[in-house]
Amino acid sequence: MVEASRTSEAIVIGGGAAGIGAAGALGEQGIKAVVLERGWRVGGSWPDRYRGLRLNTARSLSHQPGKRIPRAAGRWVRREEFVRYLAMLVSEAALDVRLGMEVVRLERADGGWTVETTCGDFAAAVVVVATGYDRVPHVPAWPGREGFEGELLHSSAYRDAAQHAGSDALVIGPGNSGTEIATQLATAGARRVRLAVRTPPNLMPPTTLGVPATWLARASESAPTELVDAGSRLLHRAVFGDLTSLGIPRAPLGIASEHRKRGMGPVLDRGFVAALKRGAIEIVPAVSGFDGAAVELSDGSTIEPDLVIAATGFRHGLEPLAGHLGVLDERGRPLVRDGHADQNAPGLFFNGFWFPLSGQLPGMRRSSRRIAALVAQ
Repeated sequence: MVEASRTSEAIVIGGGAAGIGAAGALGEQGIKAVVLERGWRVGGSWPDRYRGLRLNTARSLSHQPGKRIPRAAGRWVRREEFVRYLAMLVSEAALDVRLGMEVVRLERADGGWTVETTCGDFAAAVVVVATGYDRVPHVPAWPGREGFEGELLHSSAYRDAAQHAGSDALVIGPGNSGTEIATQLATAGARRVRLAVRTPPNLMPPTTLGVPATWLARASESAPTELVDAGSRLLHRAVFGDLTSLGIPRAPLGIASEHRKRGMGPVLDRGFVAALKRGAIEIVPAVSGFDGAAVELSDGSTIEPDLVIAATGFRHGLEPLAGHLGVLDERGRPLVRDGHADQNAPGLFFNGFWFPLSGQLPGMRRSSRRIAALVAQ
């Protein structure tokens, strides 16, 4: 039996942007939610992300329900400003956020859900899982990885390029984090910076004729895939030219096709192409394994960096929490992840796992509103 003090109308799991956004939207509908956050600070993983990080979505589309991000934060909001914004949302809406509460499992209960945490059980008719799209760092099990004699970090453990000045660095993965970290290292005085690329990325300028890429993406969400692919390739060629000789040939899929088939958005160029063109960053083939101090590449060659940063993505990590409920697909993603209700799990919603072309933060806001409206009904 769950104590009365631990029973509420709704429980939101996760105190990051998706969780705070969902709780705020529920509050606007008059539904009091308790937010359970495993960490000891509001903001989920945002306070721990690397120095110099900016949002990849424009400020005007990145706000969550309750209040817009102040204009003083600029068009591309810094990590520190976004963390302050999330704390402001909690304070102004008087959200009930309980820190140090790690949820380990969900169970169906009569008329609702039991939420099992490391600090005891909670109960609610409605549960919103907002534990994060990028929750569990993923490092591929490359042969010899454990015996690498240099320093191997996942991008989630990277904090400040200045700490690695003078390093011979290899960054693995040409996504937004990988290209930005490589650019930071090159700017901060790393002795050498190489970027391992398996699949060439779709690069986009942050703005085109003054219009943020986020707005262009939002406008393109309902356009035909072939049209968006063709337009983005023309823009890439016009802005960056042909990068094939520098190791970045045309991406095999256009922006819309890659998003539809692989769930990946474009990579915003924040100085990466300029660093590549001046020789501050070198492109090398994908990593195939490690051998002592050497990193083996897919073309059979080897290099010997003293620092390797794996910008190789994350996993949702939802299986322990909800894998037994029949609400996840074979890849561990929610079957229904855009804020709509899963008819097989009444009262259970997922927020922050939908990735529309315009980006995760705009998607969070839209699905937060959708969840709140459905709950209110």
